[in-house]
Amino acid sequence: MGIISIKSSDNLFWLGRYVERVFTTLKAFTQCYDKMIDVNDDEYISFCAKLGIGGNYSCRQEFISSFLFDIDDPASIFSSLMHAYDNAVEMRNEISSETLSYLQMAVDVMEKSRGSTAPLLKIQEVTDWIFAFWGSADDNIESEVSRNILKFGRSIERIDLYTRLDYPAELIRKEFSIMLNRLYKVGVDCNANAIAQLEKMILESDDYRPYKASVQNELAHIFVTGVMN
Repeated sequence: MGIISIKSSDNLFWLGRYVERVFTTLKAFTQCYDKMIDVNDDEYISFCAKLGIGGNYSCRQEFISSFLFDIDDPASIFSSLMHAYDNAVEMRNEISSETLSYLQMAVDVMEKSRGSTAPLLKIQEVTDWIFAFWGSADDNIESEVSRNILKFGRSIERIDLYTRLDYPAELIRKEFSIMLNRLYKVGVDCNANAIAQLEKMILESDDYRPYKASVQNELAHIFVTGVMN
């Protein structure tokens, strides 16, 4: 299957996580935005609570501007996108320049959208570039191990965000099964106890929601060679 260094494993794992973080939080933000416009100005407070972020925004407009575009806000979509881009640059030779270019185009969209009076009309393009990124990754990453680590990171991030955002249990079980399948292919050390605990809370339980905090904690410790990024 090939040998991959610990550093490269980390970069690929976090690249997968950050790309998925941008994609899923952008979708969730769009739904929150619609509710703020149509139903409740303060909907962002509940949104921030679900994601476990500070939410110390003075008003709806500050939240929209900061959450989308403030690169110094670690919770922002732009910050996550730049983390993804940085990891992709590190792995350019592995993922290909073409795959990297799709993240560059997503970054360009975000930079051009800052200050716009209607940013959502433009930043929907970010999701299109992310779809293109994953398609290019499938075509251009020759190493099966590298592809699986990248997608393993994506699955971990999906499960984390899906539980935070109260997605249906069947969707989380499906993604967890996908994650397990990739886990057995990545060829890196993982925390067997964390996996066993997650199986009990997600696969063997009717409802994951009473265990949300524990699920997120176990996910944070599942990848032994991974480091905080």
